[in-house]
Amino acid sequence: MAEGCAWLLVLLTVFLCNLFKTQLPSLSTIRHVNIPLQASGCGENKHSAVKARTGQQAKIKWVVSIVFYVLQAALMVSLIWKYYSEPVMVLPSKWIAPLERLVAFPTGIPGAVGITCWLVVCNKVVALMLYPIS
Repeated sequence: MAEGCAWLLVLLTVFLCNLFKTQLPSLSTIRHVNIPLQASGCGENKHSAVKARTGQQAKIKWVVSIVFYVLQAALMVSLIWKYYSEPVMVLPSKWIAPLERLVAFPTGIPGAVGITCWLVVCNKVVALMLYPIS
């Protein structure tokens, strides 16, 4: 993984997941057509229809959120599984001396940056970059 651009793949994956997460509230809303009043007794029917649609929207929003988070978790676990023993990149040991073992987890290679540390760093950097958008 250190020789290729897989670190960029991980970064782009995290970026797209976080971008989708910021847009999730606006993507899962469904616009409903305004039901016109036909007679004076139809006001209650309109309110019950609006309540039913609001409940349906809440259910759809909830399902979309759950599906997104399950897919995101599966993607992160698959990335960790695939690159478990390979370093994302190798840095000089002096640069990360006090935290060398933590940063290299789970690879155990001195000076390496492991996939778990890389995912944490990418998530934080992307969250900071996308903060103005959300």
